[in-house]
Amino acid sequence: MKFAKTAAGLCLLLAVAGCAGPGVAVTPDENLTVEQRAETPNASAAAAFGTQRVWTSGLSVVVSAPRSLSPSETAIPPAKRTAVFTITVYNGSKTPYRPSQLAVKATADDQQAAELLDSVQGLNGLASAIAELPPGRDTQFQLAFAVPETPVRMKLTIQPGGHDQNTPTLFEGQA
Repeated sequence: MKFAKTAAGLCLLLAVAGCAGPGVAVTPDENLTVEQRAETPNASAAAAFGTQRVWTSGLSVVVSAPRSLSPSETAIPPAKRTAVFTITVYNGSKTPYRPSQLAVKATADDQQAAELLDSVQGLNGLASAIAELPPGRDTQFQLAFAVPETPVRMKLTIQPGGHDQNTPTLFEGQA
């Protein structure tokens, strides 16, 4: 709930700032909590995991720092280790949004990382995020990616309207 109120306030701020012209962006303040920090997506700059990115539509996303998990025997694809991310989507727009529209690509040390599905551990992928998200509400889901056993540099590229739609935003960090 605190996230929703904070995100709603940020969206209002962005809407008012949007009247000033296309070059306006919210600058993060290092003293703010993760829920209060926001940045406008920028294809050339990566955000750290835990940073909130807000698109001009009012839609925002936070990608948590990954947690390492050993996949079950039934995981697809088979892997020795997986990096699990919690994705929080806040709909600050005026229309309903379907989180399944998100396009998410992952790399581990600049090599494509396959999304891992493991229903035994509740990792059902982006396709399971089918519920429509009304304006002013947020939702969370988990995405997992097969990664090497040793620590890697992960990058997640997210586009809210699918591939080739909207400005992509990049999150990165250690997994």
